[in-house]
Amino acid sequence: MNKEERFVQDILKGDKGKLEKIYSDNRDHFLNFARKYQLHDEQIKDIYQESIIVFYENILDGKLVTLQSSIKTYLFAIGKYKLIQYLRKEEKYDAFPFEEEDLLNKLSMQEIPEDDLGVKTALVRTAIKELGAKCQEVLRLFYYEGKKLEEIQGQLGYESKDTVKSQKSRCIRQLKKLVGAYEK
Repeated sequence: MNKEERFVQDILKGDKGKLEKIYSDNRDHFLNFARKYQLHDEQIKDIYQESIIVFYENILDGKLVTLQSSIKTYLFAIGKYKLIQYLRKEEKYDAFPFEEEDLLNKLSMQEIPEDDLGVKTALVRTAIKELGAKCQEVLRLFYYEGKKLEEIQGQLGYESKDTVKSQKSRCIRQLKKLVGAYEK
C-alpha cells in the first residue's frame, strides 16, 4: 500500500486531518488549472469544494479503494468533470445530445482508472476505438479538449460550423450503434 492509498484508508477510518491536507495541498494547483476555463475564482473555489466532497463521498461509498493514479490526478478528474458540468449549465459549453451524457463526460477524465468507471464506460471506450479517424478526432477535440465547433472547423479544415456539427452527430449515432452491438 502506497502513501496515497494509506491516506484514503485513513480518511475512511475518520481521519479528517488527511482530507484537510489533501484539500490544502491541491487547492492552489486546482485554481491555476481551472482558470483556463475563464471562470471567476469564487466559482472555481466552489467547484473545487464540490470536487473534494465527491472525492470524500467516493471513499465513504467504497468507490475509491485503490488508486491507479495520484490523488491529485483523481481529484482533478472530478474537478474537470464538475467544471464542464458547470459550463454546460451556464450555456458556455456546447450541449451534448446523447442519452449517456454522464458516461462520455467521464471519458474526458482519462486519468480515472477504467475499473472505477464501470462496464458501460469500457464499452464506450472500445467503441470509440472502432470509429474512423475523422470521428475519433472530432469527438476528441470536442469532448476531451473542450473545443468549440468553430475551433474544430478551423483546425480540421471543414467548410462550416454546421458541417462539423453534422459530422459530430453522425459520429455519435455510429458510436451509439457500436455500443448497442457490444452490449448484446
